[in-house]
Amino acid sequence: MRAMVVPAWGQASELRQVLDPKPGHGEAMLRPTVGGVGLTLLNMRTGRAGGTTPRIMGHELAGEIVEVGAGVTNVKPGDRCTVYFYLTCGHCRRCRGGRETLCENSGGHVGVHRDGGFADLVCLPAENFLKIPAGVSDEAAAMAADAVNTNLHCMRERARISPTDQVVLIGAGGGVGIHGVQMAKLFGARVIAVDVTEEKLALAKTWGADAVINARAVNDLTAAILKETDGRGADACVDYVGKSATFQAAVDSLAVGGRAVAIAAMPDTFTFDTRRLVYGERTITGSRHSTRAEFIETLELMARGVITPVVGSRRHFTEVEALFAEITGQTLLGRAAVTFE
Repeated sequence: MRAMVVPAWGQASELRQVLDPKPGHGEAMLRPTVGGVGLTLLNMRTGRAGGTTPRIMGHELAGEIVEVGAGVTNVKPGDRCTVYFYLTCGHCRRCRGGRETLCENSGGHVGVHRDGGFADLVCLPAENFLKIPAGVSDEAAAMAADAVNTNLHCMRERARISPTDQVVLIGAGGGVGIHGVQMAKLFGARVIAVDVTEEKLALAKTWGADAVINARAVNDLTAAILKETDGRGADACVDYVGKSATFQAAVDSLAVGGRAVAIAAMPDTFTFDTRRLVYGERTITGSRHSTRAEFIETLELMARGVITPVVGSRRHFTEVEALFAEITGQTLLGRAAVTFE
């Protein structure tokens, strides 16, 4: 089969012919139809998340189950399915407690510690496949697998958004951020979108942002956020960029009781005055992907049409490197997608 293979971490993926996978006990095989492409892939391709190479990346997937191994009962050939990103044990106290992203026996991530779906076929544990409900396209399901379900978990569990909140989203025009705009509006918040180009800010406005800030057009992002919130500060600030400057602004611009949430994981640092945390009961936290249950909820939300996938660029999966160039060049509006036909 055809596959886009990363020869070694830090290198570009290349088209190769590799052997077709074969599902073993408890495994199933999917023929992908659509995949999503985001910054997570570029970050993990550095090797920072571990895993061995050569490796086929790609975890935001949708397609059709074509074969199942022995003992598989949750899916069958012909089922339309999407893919859960984390390889979890299902029986540790974290998994049983509904916090699968913190699995104590984690096997890592699809496309990093096990071959993913930038190929004609992908074979994974059957539990990593979730059925796509009627009314959800394959493309929407692929976007739900990361760009949307990450926001459901973040807004409800980590940022704890309420209808009275003013929420700042840094990187709001990107693939995850633009769906964060929709999710925060679904929770009833006033959304202030921050990004670095007028095109990305216009996109954020299109999808519900109430106000926008061009981070490159202001000398002090924290001051700009405080001005936009009439001096009160942000009740929640979600950073999709993950650089020290952006998360520093997120922390510094918090209102009393505010929550700063890091979604992007970068090896940068920031500082804070613990008195501001104590006296104002401010919270600094991170947010990791979602559980399977939250993923299923996300698919149901998309089936109802309350969250819409925003795809700014589509290419064949063999051209995924061109999509990476759009991401690093900051020219991509919304999420990128790959096709397989």
